[in-house]
Amino acid sequence: MAHASSHDGRREFAHAIKPAPLACLTCRRKHLRCDGTMPICGRCQKSRADCQYTPSRRGYKTATRSSQSNASLTSPRGSSSNLSTPIQTAVTFSQPGTIALQGTASPTPVDGRSLTTLGQLPLPPSPLVGSDGQPPYNSSLVPLVDSFFMFFHESHPILPPSHLINRLAPIPPYLEAVLNFVGSHYVYHGASTDSYRELAASALAIDHQPSFFKVQALLIYSVVLHARDERPAALQAFDEAVELALKLGMNRKSFAENHGQDDLVREESMRRTWWALYMLDAMYAAFDQSPFKIDSIVVIDVPLPSEDLSYSTGVFVRGPPTLTEFRDRVFEDEEVEFSSFCYAIEAAHLLRRSLSVSPFEEQQVDQVESIEASINSWFHSLPDLKPHVLRHDGTIDEQLFLAYMLVHCAQIYLHLPRCNLLSTPAASASIACARRGPYLPPTASDAIHATKAIQAANGIANLAALSTAIGKHTPFFICGLVLSAVVQLSACSVRASKSLEPRRDRIALIIGNLKMLSRTWLISRHVMKHIKMVAREVLAIGIRPTEYLGTEDAGPDMTSLVSNEMWLGDIEIDGVT
Repeated sequence: MAHASSHDGRREFAHAIKPAPLACLTCRRKHLRCDGTMPICGRCQKSRADCQYTPSRRGYKTATRSSQSNASLTSPRGSSSNLSTPIQTAVTFSQPGTIALQGTASPTPVDGRSLTTLGQLPLPPSPLVGSDGQPPYNSSLVPLVDSFFMFFHESHPILPPSHLINRLAPIPPYLEAVLNFVGSHYVYHGASTDSYRELAASALAIDHQPSFFKVQALLIYSVVLHARDERPAALQAFDEAVELALKLGMNRKSFAENHGQDDLVREESMRRTWWALYMLDAMYAAFDQSPFKIDSIVVIDVPLPSEDLSYSTGVFVRGPPTLTEFRDRVFEDEEVEFSSFCYAIEAAHLLRRSLSVSPFEEQQVDQVESIEASINSWFHSLPDLKPHVLRHDGTIDEQLFLAYMLVHCAQIYLHLPRCNLLSTPAASASIACARRGPYLPPTASDAIHATKAIQAANGIANLAALSTAIGKHTPFFICGLVLSAVVQLSACSVRASKSLEPRRDRIALIIGNLKMLSRTWLISRHVMKHIKMVAREVLAIGIRPTEYLGTEDAGPDMTSLVSNEMWLGDIEIDGVT
């Protein structure tokens, strides 16, 4: 009898360890045992990894296409699977001054104001993106909201993807006006974009109802005004956005939970909006000498953005990560995947730290070393699934692109004031879209700081070489290009290397990128004009015969061209500041 019991026990044990009929892709790649729990296995749930399944060859019956189309959403706040059916309506912009939902009885009027007409515009017969990644500027048939989502949205993805924009319905008229204003820059020129600006400004001024929609509209509006070289107006719009966001409490976790209407896509949009404000605050401080609007006394407990795949599909298999979880990722045994947006947020945080280093010698050494260690850790801790800005299909991860740019800018702002490059006439040039900074006395590590600043500038130039979709980059990439160009020109001015050819080539690359971006953004045209002027002086183009360009000398006297009291300040060109 004992023998039979033992035999039964072994049989039960063998049955218990029988392999799961299905294993997720993450466990398969790592050759780990998977329990096959749907929709997320136990191992992925513990490591917060992206858990996906493919149909099993063992006869496992997967859901049909019709049932997959009604995929449920898992609430991040509950331990159980709380299911809700996704909304099936879609936002359409069919008549002037109206926003309608498919399936509703009648469109919602927009205060009697004619903002835009999108549904009446036929789709273009040719692709929207040319071989150089730029939109076809001779086209007048591109729906403006489509242009917004195709060219602008990926670099500032605070709104849901176009096929999920219905989750924010009803869309306020001022947000529609701002989207059309942005989209017009990729289709029209001059007076046409100005008319859309007036419509957006009027719509924003009319509606005084505080809401997260207003924060989103002001944030996007601010970015575009800055790219149009209307920087005072851009800073004013950004100030209003931050003030309203703090008034609403968007810096707290509870805001999205209380105003998300149990829609996870809507909640994710709110969280991303707050973190976009946080990032933009660092960029305005870096490139426009603006004081931080979100200071250290602001309490922030908003979870970080969820994975991009979840946001693009509207299906969330786990809750958003916390800031602590992301910062502690380097100490985890298993690599955990986070959204590219998270790495961009951390890059903006590093930029803030670089801008805030104390100028006092007894404090700054430790601070500089600490920030440098954090920057190096940022590069080394990038996950294996995000090793490069370019994806496997040749497209660019725009959030990771922005993250790399911000980290390189953080390195420049950390090291440039502490090396002899800042004392050069090229660095003293007054160029829009970058920050004034103090010149600190040289130290024993002067050469090290110069080398690291040049390496960071080269990193931005390497990003500029990825010209597969330059039209989709954030307009603030123009500011990064300016910063890189100034460092390259400063290195040429002090003859930081035996050959000027590599730096000359990078400067030419930067000018080429600025020329491409000037088709869309006015500020790029202005900074390109001034960088060319400084480059001609530094490289002695048009001053000496070509055959003598490689001759080493002390560099040209540029005191009559630039002011030594500031670096990277403002420039007035054709009456535009």
